[in-house]
Amino acid sequence: MFERQDEFEMNRSVTEKNPYFQELNVLLEDIRNFMHEISYLSYGRDNIVLHKIGSISGNQILDSLSRTVESIRYCCMNANFADSYSLLRKYRDDAFYYIYILAVGDKTDLMQFIELEDFSKDERNIYDWIKNQQNDVYIGAIFKAIASTSAGVAIKKYKLKESFDKLALKLNNFVHSNGQAYYNFSYHRMYMNSDIAKICKDFRNTITYITMSFLMVLVLIRPSLIMAEDYIDYLDCGDTPPAGSQYWVAPFVAEFIGRHKGILDEKLDEYLRKITGMQL
Repeated sequence: MFERQDEFEMNRSVTEKNPYFQELNVLLEDIRNFMHEISYLSYGRDNIVLHKIGSISGNQILDSLSRTVESIRYCCMNANFADSYSLLRKYRDDAFYYIYILAVGDKTDLMQFIELEDFSKDERNIYDWIKNQQNDVYIGAIFKAIASTSAGVAIKKYKLKESFDKLALKLNNFVHSNGQAYYNFSYHRMYMNSDIAKICKDFRNTITYITMSFLMVLVLIRPSLIMAEDYIDYLDCGDTPPAGSQYWVAPFVAEFIGRHKGILDEKLDEYLRKITGMQL
């Protein structure tokens, strides 16, 4: 008896054999694993203190980011790029919200006792986030707060605002299906009507750009989050850490920057080393 092969299995089968999808899959696994590792590395180091709340951490966001990349990977390997880009907007928003929490914490004046009604807008956003009641917070306001930190110079230097403004239009087109081109298509239809190599390359470049922009800003605001574990291990053992070991960088972070820095600047590691002292 003839059995029709499942259309979706056929779709996955051809993408798995396509070299451009294979290259994309390798990249997504790399980013997924990096986010998973950075969440472990930064755990306990990324706390902030907020009035009325005390010590809080956004570390769960990093773990969620690694899982979002895994969801994106599955969408891509099914050739569902509309869904992939929609999730990519979430990935962007979550990544920079994590930095936003750090930026707000760094600006909070803990020497002054204030009531809830005296919170700044940004402090109130974080308070509401902790209480699971945040609303009406837009990515533009988050970027503005981040740009007012020590990372502001680099944001201007690498023209992140201009690039992210263009990126926002692209992501929104997919999220809101603003035209016939912004829907999911089968691999066969993509093959007949599009350049698959270009589609895969565009997505690779977009997620790499978002990830490296996030990492650059993160390092500039909190360089200790990429510090190798040696320094803390010495302290935990009651030993004196070697001189300068607070500037040692976790090898997986240095390797990741080395692989992907070109999306921003081939000398990005040199720039970060100059500004932060971290031994990239």
